Amino acid sequence: MRKYEAALFDLDGTLSESGEGILYSVRKIFHETGRELPDKKTLGTFIGPPMYDSLVRCGFTHEQAEEGVLIYKRNFLEKGIYMQQVYAGIPQLLKALRDDGIKLGVATTKYEPFALRIVEMLGLGQYFDFVGGATSGTERRTKEKVIRYTLEHLQADPGNAVMLGDTKYDAEGAAAVGMDFIGCLYGYGTREEMAVHCPQAVYVGSVSDIRAYL
Repeated sequence: MRKYEAALFDLDGTLSESGEGILYSVRKIFHETGRELPDKKTLGTFIGPPMYDSLVRCGFTHEQAEEGVLIYKRNFLEKGIYMQQVYAGIPQLLKALRDDGIKLGVATTKYEPFALRIVEMLGLGQYFDFVGGATSGTERRTKEKVIRYTLEHLQADPGNAVMLGDTKYDAEGAAAVGMDFIGCLYGYGTREEMAVHCPQAVYVGSVSDIRAYL
């Protein structure tokens, strides 16, 4: 077991089971813009990366993607944000890590005001020293930039910190920053996708398994 100075957590698929609300809001984008809904596999790729990037990958122009993001935000705030729950064992894990003196941060590419609201809504705000999220523009949209931003606010050295996440974007961001990575297989990504970006990662199948590595 390694003693880290800081631990950063992704939000969707790591702290909370949020896919239902995200996909509800994504479907609203396609419905309101009169587009055909993508297949189930493609829809699943919307969980994790910035919404703008996902829409561009589905053929939206810059202007259309910007409009889609606004549609998503409106529907997510109206309903989607409430369609999630914290994974069992997360509050107990975070409390134990806090008691051990580990700095805790959230590093998510979700729009930061949404991330802050969700963390508080789930009753997790008391455990985190900082919640880092994406900006609405291009200033801070990639996972790498969000991780660096969060580490800066925690005043933590990436060489003595660990990122916990469930997708290839989390693994890629951790590798780019030079920090250890724990892949959470109970979330929405796969081990195969994460391993491409972070071959030295360790993987956990449940929240209870995380404690052995922190």
